[in-house]
Amino acid sequence: FFSAIVAWGFKIDDTPLQKLLKQLAKITASYPQEKIHLQLDKPYYAVGEDIWLKAYIVTAEKNEPSLLSKVLYIDLIDEKNEVRKNLKIPIENGTADGNISLIDSLQTGNYRIRAYTNYMRNYDHDFFFEKFIKIGNVVETLSADAKKTKDKKAELSIQFFPEGGNLLSGIRNKIGIKAVTSDGLGANLSGYVINRNKEKVAEFATEHAGMGIFALMAQAKEDYSAIVTLTDGSIQSFNLPKVAESGYAISVNATEDKVNIRVFGSADQVDGKELSVIAQANGVVCASFTSKLDKSVLSASLDKKSFPTGIIQFTLFNAENKPLSERLIFVNHHDELKIDIKNKEQANTKKKTTLDLFVGDVSNNPVDGNFSISVVDAGNVQINEDDETTILSNLLLTSDLKGHIEQPNYYFNTNNPDREKHLDNLLLTQGWRRFIWADVANAKEPEVKFRPEQSLEISGKITQFEKPLSNAKVSLISTTPGLFLKLDTVSDIKGNFVFDRMDIPDSASFMLQAKTTKDSKDVKIVLNPSPQVTSKAYYGNTINIAAYVDNTKKMFQELEKFNMLDKRILLKTVEIKAKPVLKPKVNVPNSANASGAVDYVITSKMLTGAINIFSPFYKSPGVIVRNGMIYRNRPPRSLSGANPPMLLIVDGVQINQAMMPDYITSINPADVEGIEILTSDYNVSVLGSDASGGAVYITTRKGGGKNPAATNIARIKNAGFSVKKEFYKPDYDDPKTNQQLLDLRSTIYWNPNVNTDVSGKATIKFFNASS
Repeated sequence: FFSAIVAWGFKIDDTPLQKLLKQLAKITASYPQEKIHLQLDKPYYAVGEDIWLKAYIVTAEKNEPSLLSKVLYIDLIDEKNEVRKNLKIPIENGTADGNISLIDSLQTGNYRIRAYTNYMRNYDHDFFFEKFIKIGNVVETLSADAKKTKDKKAELSIQFFPEGGNLLSGIRNKIGIKAVTSDGLGANLSGYVINRNKEKVAEFATEHAGMGIFALMAQAKEDYSAIVTLTDGSIQSFNLPKVAESGYAISVNATEDKVNIRVFGSADQVDGKELSVIAQANGVVCASFTSKLDKSVLSASLDKKSFPTGIIQFTLFNAENKPLSERLIFVNHHDELKIDIKNKEQANTKKKTTLDLFVGDVSNNPVDGNFSISVVDAGNVQINEDDETTILSNLLLTSDLKGHIEQPNYYFNTNNPDREKHLDNLLLTQGWRRFIWADVANAKEPEVKFRPEQSLEISGKITQFEKPLSNAKVSLISTTPGLFLKLDTVSDIKGNFVFDRMDIPDSASFMLQAKTTKDSKDVKIVLNPSPQVTSKAYYGNTINIAAYVDNTKKMFQELEKFNMLDKRILLKTVEIKAKPVLKPKVNVPNSANASGAVDYVITSKMLTGAINIFSPFYKSPGVIVRNGMIYRNRPPRSLSGANPPMLLIVDGVQINQAMMPDYITSINPADVEGIEILTSDYNVSVLGSDASGGAVYITTRKGGGKNPAATNIARIKNAGFSVKKEFYKPDYDDPKTNQQLLDLRSTIYWNPNVNTDVSGKATIKFFNASS
């Protein structure tokens, strides 16, 4: 077979193969991709708890810490595909950590956690990290959850995957089979294959996750069907792919130390034309070679050490660099880190446990690194290791394959003796998805719309008459009390703008305003939206969490007994049977002034023809405008100072007083539904000390009025990094700690940053729970 078998590529620059390799190398180097793995402290939760998490962000090429992105986004998505919680956390040296507080309005159900960086949005969103979890509510029963799948008849689907992609006549084809029920899970079954004369020509049986293989000597102009007997005794027939009389196929088989390759060609293709094979892992070429097809079968053998641990894609090309056939295999050198954990002391109830850790490489050399560790109560939290998504199963397997992978950690769990065989079955039936060879051959490069974020950013686009507007003036104004910030920038040639290096708190809110170079407001500003949420069926932990939720409820009750529980967690369901009769006076539609208390109202009619928003205030009783600020027009209460500016509230958002002049001048009077002015002490008393100088409510139009809402203004809330909580670690050696409290924690210890030293060692200490 291949004459250049020991040379990884050619030295001749003008060969088609060399051009393809160069283009692949360019794309891999110029457009690196990122992967994310999230470790959670446990596989399921109850409302009122926190999801503790650690993120590892790596490059797809080598699974090394990524230095591209510094901001990580994490979404908690419910069964209706709505984002219920959103985190923004900083990335440092390729890692990040935080927590999701499960609010008490969440219902029992199946949720998923999605994690991504802004840069990852340039590629298929299927590359985002996603993990399904169950969340139970302690004030709900889980009986409804059990009824969802009760007595539901699952329909069967069977697919057949000839090795290399083609069912070629005249050769012994290896065929992968995948049997899946309508719930997305594999079905173990057996059956046989018949030809058009009803003659049995092959038998098959599926094994782990409904997958298996069988061999078939396919004949030209023949049709094949698979006959399967279901558990209820019924018989179903499924068609195999059509037999190809002309074409190619590639077969790859890995032994203990070799990777064996065979290329098949139909009789009409044995014409001496050149074929090429490229073996690559995440865009990095491991082997490439060319040969003339002068016989029907060509074969070769490669040293397994030439390939890294992970998925290797073998692709067969013709002389025009058109991909003809493909096969995925998994190479496992078992070179993962070795972690040894030793107990120094016996673990007892409410007693301190000390664990010594040693981390070494494949040769047991010490490794200094950063790790995350979760310790859970095994009696309370049941775990099926095969169901879990581990850093190995995610980064080495599922992140590079299309479709759902059932029980991903099964293939890395050493307790499963047939895991390597079943992994090869999986790779016969799943497609690789990192890039498309046709795009590489045509020199089509990815379109980068989202740049890697090196800091928090607020970005968007300015258009005019539906076309991008360059050099538009964009202002960012803080609307957060106590946060004085005003920034300006201009849009680029594509209308894009960005405010970066934003060092702001979690609760920060802003208004953005855009104008043309001639200060015209006839433009449209749109903030970059979050990625859409696609609908996905639940694939996750099959463990019934009813007992776990019941134990969590007992923990909350124990905490409540000692007044240590956030009382917002255990609110009982309240049924509202009638609407309240009393309603506050509504001065302005959609106003945030719920009490209706007001001293003077400026209606939308009074704003007609106003030059700016300040104009009607000059005619309003009890107020005065001075230096772009609004004040009560009365003597100051003390001789030592002047009256403070009036509190400004726009659409329910309290505006930073220092930003009042810029903010008010940005409002178009035609966009205002009405203004309410509160000058009397009686009316402003409910607003507290912030309204000591009086208050002004401005309500803008919500749409549907005679004047459309301004398009040159946008608002954003909670723009900063999410606040991170500290994991509670009781110290029962401290006499101040409540010794009477029954400790029913399920997560005993969580530490997202355990660092081993140069000798590969680290020590962790924690107190056990009551049981």
